[in-house]
Amino acid sequence: MYIRRSLILPVLVLGLGLSTGVSWAETTSHEGHQSAAIELTLNGQAKWQGDENMLKGMNAIRSALAPRLSSIHDSTLPPADYKALAGEIQAQVDFMVENCKLTPEVDEQFHIVLGHMLDGVSGLENETDPRAGAVLVVEALNAYGTHFEHANWQPIK
Repeated sequence: MYIRRSLILPVLVLGLGLSTGVSWAETTSHEGHQSAAIELTLNGQAKWQGDENMLKGMNAIRSALAPRLSSIHDSTLPPADYKALAGEIQAQVDFMVENCKLTPEVDEQFHIVLGHMLDGVSGLENETDPRAGAVLVVEALNAYGTHFEHANWQPIK
């Protein structure tokens, strides 16, 4: 089953009620791109524990983006590659949603990350400024790493 972001976001908002904490918010400006805040909380003082499907999907998204970063930064990534990246990320989000085994508390926090990730997918498909979408994906990946336990996770700089 392929879940498009136009279907998943209303489900995320309605299904979860999304009461987010304000213990951490990130607003990043990246070469003129201003993004929305990602608001997540920790599990007390600890990172959230996910499942294998979450770890697998997030590894795949990071692996899809990382080799393209240099070309994104220097504006040499072809438009078709932005769209391909968007498709790869969307496929992993769909995989994680379809195979989710998270507890409700973890799920609520993770869906905030996924919502921001899907905003990034939309941006990557935007022919006017797909780099802005890449910035959103990087922010989502870094927020994930700050709030979820994931062995050997490296932030994207």
